[in-house]
Amino acid sequence: MSRRYVEVLNYQYSAKYASFTTNGKDYRNKVLNDKIEVSIVLDLEWIDTPSDF
Repeated sequence: MSRRYVEVLNYQYSAKYASFTTNGKDYRNKVLNDKIEVSIVLDLEWIDTPSDF
């Protein structure tokens, strides 16, 4: 069985949000972002079928 991802669309969505990144064990940094990267993908999966099918 094989798998392959095919990207159909890729764009940036404008939205302001805050995220937290860890730096070390208990230290956190607040990061303000204004874009979200969006990817639309198809998960293609195929298998070998018998030739008499």
